[in-house]
Amino acid sequence: MTDIDQPIPSPEEMRHAEVQAYLAERMQWIGDAMAIVSPENSGDPREVFPLAEEVRDDAEPMDLTEEQETELREVAGRFGIGGEQDVLGAAQVRIKEGGKIWKVETELVLTGKQETVIIAGTPNRIIGTDEVEHFQNQHGIDLTGKTEFEAGRALAALQEGFVPLEEDEILPFGYDINDGFALVHNETGQLVKIGERNGQPVMLLRVDRENYTDEEGKAKYRNQPDSAALMIFIGNVLSACGDETSAVGIDSSTTYASRAVDTVRAGLESNRVFDIGMYGRQTIADVRNQPIAEPSGINQIPGELRTMYEKLAALDVELGEVAFSSADQEE
Repeated sequence: MTDIDQPIPSPEEMRHAEVQAYLAERMQWIGDAMAIVSPENSGDPREVFPLAEEVRDDAEPMDLTEEQETELREVAGRFGIGGEQDVLGAAQVRIKEGGKIWKVETELVLTGKQETVIIAGTPNRIIGTDEVEHFQNQHGIDLTGKTEFEAGRALAALQEGFVPLEEDEILPFGYDINDGFALVHNETGQLVKIGERNGQPVMLLRVDRENYTDEEGKAKYRNQPDSAALMIFIGNVLSACGDETSAVGIDSSTTYASRAVDTVRAGLESNRVFDIGMYGRQTIADVRNQPIAEPSGINQIPGELRTMYEKLAALDVELGEVAFSSADQEE
């Protein structure tokens, strides 16, 4: 068969090949990080980078030489972990990932003038004393006792050009935490329009989960949507409203560069474009009125590499499922 006789790959096949290349390159980077940290290890990333039992700031650093630390930072930098500069997304519909109040506030700095803003947050976390003090000192507003989800409204009000609605509009959509976050056509309160900014919607996105107590009596939770699930949900809402083309993005920190993998995972679900924006260390320093922070602590990098690997592993599984589904349809 000559070159001209070669079958032309379909758009789905081309996208599948691009994702495979993306996955292979980043799995190689994980392998490079493992070789630095533990050259004699069995090769399982979960053994090299175990799950942290504490928040990353408090994680015990690995016993690494100065040379190993330098090499590990270089690999982390390939993923974008801990970058100093902002990475701007281009999507017109943008989710601001929840978390500490100054984190979400910094994500809002990345917002363009004509973007739909969706501020995500959990109703299960009362913001900390340090967050209350930050907001009081910076903006003169007391958020004592407010949840992360409730604080989103105060953050929205700070945005230049924000005009609140006289009454919240509860959108007739939600996601089912017990059914793979499937779209629900009901007023669940998970997605609420609270105003407009430059004529574009400003919404709150409630991040729900199932709270439970394990056999040892410890409080735990499960079935909480990750970044990919939140983006897919918003994409499904847009589709239900007749919009099949608008791109959806999520904004986070370079500390959590693994969110970039979630945009690829979300893209496997539909032909919609998903992207990520990430603020760097300089921007959050400006928001907090503090000197620029040092690069991410070496103790934080293994935890993010573990998360990165798990998301890449999930992408690998989902990629295979998509390929299997496509082959099934052809038959």
